[in-house]
Amino acid sequence: MAEEFNTEGMLDMYLFENGQLLERLQEIVLEQKDADSFDEDSMNEIFRTMHTIKGSSGVMMFDDITALSHKLEDIFYYLRESHPDNVPHLELVEHVLDVADFITGEMEKLENGGTADGSSAELIKNLDKFLDS
Repeated sequence: MAEEFNTEGMLDMYLFENGQLLERLQEIVLEQKDADSFDEDSMNEIFRTMHTIKGSSGVMMFDDITALSHKLEDIFYYLRESHPDNVPHLELVEHVLDVADFITGEMEKLENGGTADGSSAELIKNLDKFLDS
């Protein structure tokens, strides 16, 4: 028989890995803040970061983090595939930082023994307009 499933170790790994990913996400966004748009490498890295956070959050059943990560992943997929020219860059930068702040806040709750109980609905709504471009 398999030993008891250790979710505490998984949570520690989740928090560590996603903490590192979020730090890198913020670095990328701040590096690209003054540009006219995200360059191709940045778009790819942000897409991969959100894909990873989405997947690990899904495994851990943190539904709001999963949904928010998925939405931002979709946006960067759309941007890199469609290359729209009417994207308000500074507004997108702010929204990406808002996403990072939300996820970081949820992870801090988890680190302190709480639950990830924030709602990402408003952030997702704000992000939707970037898919309507």
